[in-house]
Amino acid sequence: MLRRQFTKKIKNIKMKSGNAYSFRYVAWENDPNPTIIFLNAFSGNHPNTGRQWRFIQGLNLTYISRQDRKRFVKDWQRILGNTKDVKLTYKKVSIKYPYLINSIRRYFYTPSYYITNLQEIPWDQMEKAIVSTWSRDFSKKVKTSLLNKFRRVLGRRKQFKKTGKFPRRK
Repeated sequence: MLRRQFTKKIKNIKMKSGNAYSFRYVAWENDPNPTIIFLNAFSGNHPNTGRQWRFIQGLNLTYISRQDRKRFVKDWQRILGNTKDVKLTYKKVSIKYPYLINSIRRYFYTPSYYITNLQEIPWDQMEKAIVSTWSRDFSKKVKTSLLNKFRRVLGRRKQFKKTGKFPRRK
């Protein structure tokens, strides 16, 4: 059974949905020191595939363009200041902040050495934490990757229209 949790305790720190955290991540692709806004955690086996899920999801701020990052954080601080019990989900993010979808990242919390130096970022220090991520901006890399995937799909579609068959993947 697959469980979604809006709080997750990792190494004696209780992560809560909507709050900001920074940590060192061993299995990184682009960002070994992510600063995220925690969405939720998943644990258990997927009902359709049976695969084991053990990860947290978060909005990685370095995957948001700098102008959107600053705009989002100001709005988010206002919302978080009004209510402390926030449950962020993929659906809520996609409706209210569609430009953030590409910044949602998954981080495995098992094995336990994947996430180290986990720290909660206090609400009043969030702006300082955002400024510290300013030198890292992976938003263009994500957009380029999506554009390349889109081009490949269009190329396969054109090939199908010509021959009636999809080309083999390399």
